[in-house]
Parts: sequence; C-alpha cells; structure tokens
Amino acid sequence: MVTTVSLQAPFEFYLWVVLIAIAMLAGAIVTALYVAKKLFKIEGFFKKKNPALHIPPAKKLFEIKNDYTAQMERLAATYANSQIDKRAAYQKLSLLIRGFVHDATGLNVENFTKSEIKAFGIRQLDRLMEEYYVPEFAEDERARDKDFMSSCNKALGVVRAWS
Repeated sequence: MVTTVSLQAPFEFYLWVVLIAIAMLAGAIVTALYVAKKLFKIEGFFKKKNPALHIPPAKKLFEIKNDYTAQMERLAATYANSQIDKRAAYQKLSLLIRGFVHDATGLNVENFTKSEIKAFGIRQLDRLMEEYYVPEFAEDERARDKDFMSSCNKALGVVRAWS
C-alpha cells in the first residue's frame, strides 16, 4: 500500500510581521517603564540629585560658629602643647570642618569626597579641603611642608566669616 503525504509550505515570517512585533515589544517596554516610574517615583538610574542646602536662622548660625570656633581653638592648643601629632590633628580638623558644614548647611559632607564637595560650590570650602586633604591622607613625607597652625587659622577664618 502506497501512502502519499503532501507537505504544507513552511510558515514564513514576513518583514512586516517582524516589524510589528518589535514595535509592540518596544511599546510594552516603554509603557512598563513609565508606569514603574510613576508608581515608585523613580527619578532616573544615573541622575544624581544634590541635596538641598538648609540655612539655619542667624542666631542659630552664630551659636554654631561659636561652638566650632571654640573646638578649633582647643584643637590648636592641644597641638601646640604637643599632645597630638600632625596627622591626628589634621584628621580632627577635617572632622570639625565637615561637622560645621553639616550643622550650618544641612549637608552631610562627612561621606563626600573632595570632588563631590567642590561640586556644591560652597565658598572657600574646597580651598579648606585642599589645605587638610593631603596631610590627613598622604604619607608623612608629603605632609612635611604643611603647617597645622596656619591650616587651623585658615579654617577658623572661614568659620568666622561664614554667612
């Protein structure tokens, strides 16, 4: 017994079918991203927002300035009496400056790098950071030419002139 089989033509993907499928997939992805952005309030994957500056009232700023000025003067006296070495003094000065900026502006700059702080454009803060950055983190040889007392006086001047 002889059996004959007739085969159907293979299913062909026409170009227009492929284009429609790609357009529908792209539309579904765009719609899903838009809905996710609205639901979860996603601003962007690579967009980094700068935190807003919080400026305290003048009376509070006066108290903050006096507090940090007194702390810096105590640190300078401690260093002058040789109770602390240069690197530790610069590290404490760094903490005081960063703490002052946090209290005066609301920015938690303790976790920011030097370049991130420079991006804020706060007057003279970037200059102060360059003053203490090398002695705080570099080897002792690179910090030899830095004078802690002059760095401390510059920091005091910036804190006193802060407005």
